[in-house]
Amino acid sequence: MAISQLNILLLALRATVVLLILRVTIGIISNYPDYLPPDFDAEFLRNREGYFWGIYAWAFYTHIVSGPLAIVFGLVLLSGKIRSRWPVFHRWLGRVQVLVVVGVLAPSGLVMSYWAASGPIGGFSLATLSILTSLCILLGWRAALRRQYARHRRWMERCMILLCSAITLRLIVGTAIVTHTQISWINPEMFDPVANWLSWVVPLLIYEGWSRNWRQKGAFPQH
Repeated sequence: MAISQLNILLLALRATVVLLILRVTIGIISNYPDYLPPDFDAEFLRNREGYFWGIYAWAFYTHIVSGPLAIVFGLVLLSGKIRSRWPVFHRWLGRVQVLVVVGVLAPSGLVMSYWAASGPIGGFSLATLSILTSLCILLGWRAALRRQYARHRRWMERCMILLCSAITLRLIVGTAIVTHTQISWINPEMFDPVANWLSWVVPLLIYEGWSRNWRQKGAFPQH
């Protein structure tokens, strides 16, 4: 009974997380009118006019299109029900996801990291994030080709966590704004760089702890 109740609680939590991801993603997309044409008074584009046109513009526009697509595709691909009911669709969407992440999202993220508003420390975080996201999805793809499906799922879950760093970052910044707090133990100017690192390192560490301990005990549902 206790395990059953725990599973129900976990499923409810998972549904809440999915809804939160979709809600924040929609919020991100709602800012796109500021980018077409670019409004350099908008928060994200402020002070970028001097270098916007050129390779940065290419990276920026491909990134803001491919990012939400990759997140939505990831949610669909991680659904056990969709995977079991439409396996062919799952495989084809997975191939598209690899192309989107490795061919578009990660390269554009690398380009944008050079001009990160959070400075060199934040830029290094974004560059590392782009590389690790590509690595995770490629390792997941290789595992699927080898029919190592448990390993495939773990790598794709890691990839999804990294993709959702944009969601986590906005939650961190939004919480700081609403509560009028900063990270008290660092210089206020370091908030953005530190938040960039926290947005993907902490969720990834939590996942690794969960995967290595609780999941291996079989206490939680896999779908």
